[in-house]
Order: sequence, then C-alpha cells, then structure tokens
Amino acid sequence: MEAPKVRVFRVEGMDCADCARKVEDALNRVPGVVKAEVSFQSGKAYLQLEVPQAEEEAARALSALGYRLRPEGKEKGGLPGPWRWALASGGLLLGAFGFSQLLPQLGALAYTLAALVGVFPLFRRALRSFRQNPFSIQTLVSVATLGALAIGAQAEAALVVFLFLVGEVLEAYSVAQARRSLYALSELLPRRAYRLKEGGVEEVPLKALRVGDLVRVPPGERVPADGVVVSGQASVEEAAFTGEPLPRPKGIGDRVYGGSLVQEGSLVVKVERHPEEGFLAEMERLAEEALLKKSQAERVVDAFSRRYTPAVLALAGFVALVLPLFRGDFLGHVYKALGLILIACPCALVVSVPAAIAAGVGRGARAGVLFKSGAALERLAGVRYVALDKTGTLTLGKPTLVRVVTFGVSTEEALALAKGVAEGSSHPLARAVREASGPKALPSEEHRAVPGLGAFARVEGKEVGLVRPEAWDLPPEVEAQVKALAEEGFSLSLLVREGVPLALLAFQDTPRLEAREVLAELRRLGLKPLLLTGDRETSALALGTAIGLFPEEIRAGLSPVDKLRLVEELAGRGGVAMVGDGVNDAPALAKATVGLAVAEGTEAALQSADVGLLSLAALPRAFRLSRLTLGVVRQNVALSVGLKGLFLFTTLMGYTGLWTAVLADSGALVLVTANSLRLLRSRV
Repeated sequence: MEAPKVRVFRVEGMDCADCARKVEDALNRVPGVVKAEVSFQSGKAYLQLEVPQAEEEAARALSALGYRLRPEGKEKGGLPGPWRWALASGGLLLGAFGFSQLLPQLGALAYTLAALVGVFPLFRRALRSFRQNPFSIQTLVSVATLGALAIGAQAEAALVVFLFLVGEVLEAYSVAQARRSLYALSELLPRRAYRLKEGGVEEVPLKALRVGDLVRVPPGERVPADGVVVSGQASVEEAAFTGEPLPRPKGIGDRVYGGSLVQEGSLVVKVERHPEEGFLAEMERLAEEALLKKSQAERVVDAFSRRYTPAVLALAGFVALVLPLFRGDFLGHVYKALGLILIACPCALVVSVPAAIAAGVGRGARAGVLFKSGAALERLAGVRYVALDKTGTLTLGKPTLVRVVTFGVSTEEALALAKGVAEGSSHPLARAVREASGPKALPSEEHRAVPGLGAFARVEGKEVGLVRPEAWDLPPEVEAQVKALAEEGFSLSLLVREGVPLALLAFQDTPRLEAREVLAELRRLGLKPLLLTGDRETSALALGTAIGLFPEEIRAGLSPVDKLRLVEELAGRGGVAMVGDGVNDAPALAKATVGLAVAEGTEAALQSADVGLLSLAALPRAFRLSRLTLGVVRQNVALSVGLKGLFLFTTLMGYTGLWTAVLADSGALVLVTANSLRLLRSRV
C-alpha cells in the first residue's frame, strides 16, 4: 500500500491560534486525510493525504468555515484581513454621524445600518463555525453587537464593529509581517545565475540550474545554490543566516551556501543541491517544524484559555439575568454583560506565546541558531551548565597526523595497516589517517567499531585495530612513549595487530579561533562551561589552557558512557546544554536538557540535537535569544492578562463600555504581536 503523501498548503483567513485549532480539527475529520497539522505562526497546513481527492474535500471543508486552502507557492496577493468590510463599516459609521447631526431622527437608523453591514461577515463566519466552536470571537462580537442594537445602543454597536474590523486588519497585517520575516531567508537567493557552458557564460533563471552545473559568481552577486568552489578566491559574507558579521575567505574545495554574498573576488561553483532544496530551504523547514511543536508555556496558556472563556461568559450571564433581580436596572446590567462577552475572547492571550516563539525561531534562523522546537527555545533559558565536546566543537574537527612512533615495524607498514582499518571508520582521527601522505591502504574487511575502545578490521587475515592507548594493556616502553607524547598535547591512537602494539599515531587538532571568546561570553552570561573529552588529561589540559578553560572545568578520558552519566548528573543539578558534533555524541545530546550541534550545514548534526548551530560563535547568541524570547513571552502574557483583568473590573464597575472592551481585545492582540516582532530586530 502506498504511503500517505504529505502536502503543504497555505491557509488564508487564519488570524489567531484559536483559528488554527479550528482548522486543524476540521481537516482531521476529512475522509482521506490521515493526519493534519496546522501552524498559526507560519500560516501553513501539513496534510498526509491517503487519496488525491482528499485535497478537494479539505478545501471544501475549510471554505464552509470561511477559510481558503491554497497549495504552497500560490499565495494570494493584496492586503490581509477584512479591510474592505472595515472601509465599508467606517464609511457608513461616518455617514451615520453626519446624519445624526443633520437629521437626528434618522441617526439611529443610520447607525443600525452601519452596525449590520459591519457585523455581517462576522455573523456569517460565526454561523459556519458555530458547531465546532460556539465561543469564537466572531460569535461573541456578533452577540454583543446585536445585543447592543436590541437595547438601543445603535451608535456604540456600530463603533464596536468598526473597531473590531480595524483590529482584525491590523492583526492580520502584523501576522503577515511576522510570517514574511520568518521566511525572508528564501529571498536571499538571486533570481538568475551565470552558468558556464562551452564557449562562454549564459544567464539562466534559478530554476534552470541542475546538480553538477558550473556557475560563475562575480563580485557583488549572491551564490545561486549550495556547492563547492572549483575555481577562484573571494571574501564571502554569510551574515544573513550564520550571524557572523565578517566575511570569510573561500577558495578551491570550500563549500558555499546559496544566498551568501561574494564581496571581493570571483568564484566558480559546482552546484551540489538544487536552489529549492538547499541549505536555506532546510533552515526554513526546520523553522516550520519548530513552530508545530508547542512549548510548555504555550500548552499552559492554551489550557487556561479553554477555561477562561466559559468562565467569563458564565459571569456575563449572571450579571445580565441574576443581578437585575436584586438590583434592578435590567438594561444597564445587560449592557455590562455585553461588555463582558467581548472581554471573554482569549485571542490576545492565546497568541501571546506562539507569536513570541515564532519571532524567536525566526530571529534564530538569521543568527545561525536553528531551533527544532519551541520547547528547546524555552528550556535553553533555564540551564546552568554548558558541556562541550572537544573534537569538531572547540576544535576545527580536522586533526592531522603529525608523528608515527613504531615498535618493531616500519613506518610505511604501520601506515598501510592503519589506513586499512581507517577505511571503515567515520571518526575524525580515522579520516586524518586516510588523508595522511604515504603508502596506500592494505586491503581490509570485517570492519567494526567498539564504543569507547576503537575501530577494528581484518587486514591480511589478521585482526588489526586503532584503539585508545589508555584502554589497552601496554608494555613499559610503549607506556613511556604514550606519556611523553601526551605531555606534548597530542591526541593518540594505538595501532595493534592480534593484540600486539605496532605503532603510536600522534595527531594535532587546531582550536577554533572563536573558542576563547565564546567561553568568555558564556561566563558573562552566568553559565559554567565544561569540556568533556575522551582524550588523555594532558592533551585535554593543553587544549583547555589554549582556549581559556580552567583545569577544574576539564573532564578527560571519558568514554561515551561516561559522558552520558555526567550529562545526566548535570541535568539533575540545574540543567545542562550539551554541545557536540551531532554524531559521536548522540546519546549525551539526547539526555541533556538541551542538545546543541555545531552543524555548519551538515544534515547529520541537525538531526541529532534540539538546536543546530551554524558555527561555535552562535552558541552565546542561542542563550541570549532564548532568554530574550522568554522575557517577551512573560511580557505578552502579563500584558494580555493584565488588560483583560483591568477591563473586566472596570466593565463590572460601569466605568467602561462596549467600545473600550473591543479595544481591550483587539488592542491587546495587536500589542502582543508588535511586542513579539521586536525579537526579529533584536541584537543577539
């Protein structure tokens, strides 16, 4: 049986998180839709379709609720929100005001007409979705407007509808701006590319590029697709999606991202991924996935909002039907109840958290920090310890073989045996062995890896291994060489055949230039960094001293199991962020409070952790952004709850009326959205 197909759609008319829940519920009930996930922040629906006809059924189901389902890439242009109805309502309201001044006897009728025209689209949407959500904002505003007309408050009814429609337009505009900012990365790609062909260069549209094409990128132009430099040298700026302000030098063999800007020099790049499937597209996909995974704060707010509306509506019923029995003034209490009905909508509160999370995820994507969930963004703000792997994290991850000390065999034989074993391993030291100059690898088979010990293979009929010296029983002369080389700060691997030591291989890795500053930044943020490595203590101390770590912050000689236990312990002592390469440290990354991988564009690293870092320099930015986002979440919740509570009290006391209740809802919603958008422009 064919697996369900996943399709991505844009949902038009979805202007709050409550709408997203409504749309998701409706889509999940459509026959042929195996699963539907809807994100208010991105405005997208992700459908697993069992049959192609289900797409049409899903579109009809949403159309009945007042929404429109469009395939990705077929977005409708124009202004967002019900701006036409807002203009019509505003024009009629202005006309009604004129009538009330010139012909007072017709003023009430004119205000009634303005109110009815304005409430019509809201009443229509309320009817469509009543069975699914009887307490939608459209229902509440419709009831309040018609109720105000019934008690003779025609002018206020018209003003309420007009203010609400204006609020919806402003809200839709704010949400559209947030969504555009979130996906602005794709706009970095140029519209054309200069493809090399026999006899010269041809200018082609981006979609015409294919994997393997050679493209020329002149100075001042953006790289059209992910690829590798095959000719030329240039300074390339990647700040838009790595957060690094300074351009990087690129030459033959270096990888470049589509969308990066060539500032000086010129490059010829071999295309490795189609522009629509490149690194920028991967970043957008990760951001979308993050928005589908709710944070703890979002779940708490959702649970509260589901109880808030019925509670305030019950209070409105009590004010309208019970209090007049004891205090009289039936119309006055009905007026207060109508104000409470407007305040009962939890839109601003429901939007307060996802809007901030969406802005934080979007800002992170442009700062070299790829959050895979809102929960990871939230948890990162609370950790106390930062555990860092050594190879590939604090160092460049490209060690080189610098010395071979043999015991009874020639250097050439030792290297040939070592290369044979290294062919079956992905460890950075094995890669360094394969890339070392000298003899070719001897034929090998039956490759296997033993965690915490090393790599083995059968070479010339005998078992040969590259192992950690400290995990092996060493003769005195070998032990002396191990000690001497380790004191010089080398990483070591022992070549053994049938259990007998044949050679010591000494490697040297280069610390990242930014490592010292990153560690200093972490300390300024109040975090405690720790180096976790399987290297010997002398080698780890040599690296630690070079990058500014203190001896008590270094844990050396750790196996993957030791790392896992230590991370579990730190997680229980206040939370730990584990930073690794995303491959060898997968168990520790999974057990940490938050796992971060220094990805630099590799898919394996992004899939292993909660957060991907495009460079080590992005690590402090991740913590700052997480704390800043959590601060905005708290501000939004306080603002929305505070305004609701204030107007709830003043409405009960009779100090405020219907139009101020509308401002309490629409105004708060616009304010929390605008406050969240600040994150997109924040300095991290």
